[in-house]
Amino acid sequence: MPAHSPRFIAGLAMLCLGFFDGVLGVAWLSIHGDLSVSLESLGWVLGAVGIGSAVGSAIFPSLVRSTSHLNLLSISLGVQALVLFAVVLSQQYWVFVVLYAIRGIANGLAHAALNAFFAQRISPQHLMNIHGGWGIGTASAGFLSGLMIAADWGWESVYLFGGALSLVAMGAVFKTRHNFHHLGVSLDSKQHDVFRMTLPIVFAVLSGALYVGLEQGIGNWISSILVAADGASIQQAGIATGLFWGGLTLGRFTLTRIPVSTLQMLRWASALIGVILLVLILMPTELKIVAYAFLGFAMAPMSAFILTAGARLVPAGKRDLMMAIQVLSFSAGAAVIPAALGGVASVTSIAMVHIGFVGVAALLIVSIWITVKE
Repeated sequence: MPAHSPRFIAGLAMLCLGFFDGVLGVAWLSIHGDLSVSLESLGWVLGAVGIGSAVGSAIFPSLVRSTSHLNLLSISLGVQALVLFAVVLSQQYWVFVVLYAIRGIANGLAHAALNAFFAQRISPQHLMNIHGGWGIGTASAGFLSGLMIAADWGWESVYLFGGALSLVAMGAVFKTRHNFHHLGVSLDSKQHDVFRMTLPIVFAVLSGALYVGLEQGIGNWISSILVAADGASIQQAGIATGLFWGGLTLGRFTLTRIPVSTLQMLRWASALIGVILLVLILMPTELKIVAYAFLGFAMAPMSAFILTAGARLVPAGKRDLMMAIQVLSFSAGAAVIPAALGGVASVTSIAMVHIGFVGVAALLIVSIWITVKE
């Protein structure tokens, strides 16, 4: 029964979180005109949601002491639904930014609550599938945004749909929250091992920030770059965004079956990301749209494998602490890098954002190789 399946309920929650993350990149092509701001102003919105996510991740340990993980997840989904509805009513840019910052806090809490609860109760392979639900949400949001806006339904219709979806997920999590407490929790006997911040650990944390910042930057800037720099239509931009997130999702369901080590996967995936980003500069628009799917596929294993590599660098009893630090770095990267790319676009041109992608990818390759050197 779905109500008793942790993968179904957690996957539904992840899908809704992903939908919100995926809708802005394409919808912004219409929203920025209604708010009378430039395309480059997207960077401040992405920065606001990233900072909010970092705040949500940071306050999670305090809030979870007074309520359960799944209650926090349900509340966070409810806040997300309210923000989706409120965004439709916003008439000013600063209100829009504030709403995204609020959603960021809910997003940070939701991811921390979901991962902290289910990671201890289900297998790593099943957790990877749950994270694939997030990719389904982002991919479907990109496709739907492009189609609905091209069909003159307006960007508001996508946000209303996302709000309704979040309410469904909130209700499902709340109603079934007592069904999963029977699942066993893996406890470690070595709770007093010493945690030392070594150079590989520092770069494992940095790698997470660089990767998530690059992923969120690409996913949210694709549409604006294609329309402003390559002359693509909004529908083409929506397809490209959907293909990127779709490739990411497909990879998360399939790449775990490849019999290679964590370190090999990180080395080759990071190098492939850099190569594809370089080749994209030379491609015509039609090929770029397809190539973004391969880029998403190449990026698919990075977050889970970075978490795994980081966990292996610390004593077993300190892996929860390491994961908390890494998740916080993910949120920081999602805040700083897309916002910095927006700053680059404002000072130069939106075409320079892709050069920024290449620069971040180069830093990621160096950071990954230092992380896995040990």
